[in-house]
Amino acid sequence: MRKVQRSKKYFAPQTEDKERKCDHPGCNKAGEYRAPKDRSLKEYYWFCLKHVQEYNAKWNYYAGEIPDEEESEKSRMRFSFRSKVRYKHGYNFKDDFGFFGEYGEAFGGAQEEKYFSAEERKCLEIMELKISEVSLESLKRQYKKLAKKYHPDANHGDKEAEEKFKQLTNAYSLLLAKLS
Repeated sequence: MRKVQRSKKYFAPQTEDKERKCDHPGCNKAGEYRAPKDRSLKEYYWFCLKHVQEYNAKWNYYAGEIPDEEESEKSRMRFSFRSKVRYKHGYNFKDDFGFFGEYGEAFGGAQEEKYFSAEERKCLEIMELKISEVSLESLKRQYKKLAKKYHPDANHGDKEAEEKFKQLTNAYSLLLAKLS
């Protein structure tokens, strides 16, 4: 069986036995094609073929999305019920206020670097993160930033960027498994 290849994009009319006019100002043609008004995808404009093509070319689903800073603020406000026990290295003890002095450092207060192996440190270099600033939120934020920078779709034909993106993805998955 042979596939039929279309030379142009095909937009099927979506009429519901209603006569509608095109919602584009000044157009008197029939509005046969629907286009979403916002991200909820519950309300639609009705356009003629010419105007639905123009609208779809300009419309961005992510236009009203929350920026990264607000997203990280929102995630900080959520409660986490994860265990504080690190099964490989004992308890994850944090003495933020220095109540335990030098004894707090002995339980891992100032020695968080010992939790990262050489491979994980290499992954931190690839992710361009310092050991002191590693958290699940910062890891996700950094990955999102670097993925946009090195994604093959953003760097057409650049082999270095493609290789960097592969390393970045591997490093992210390893560190994500470690931190979660």
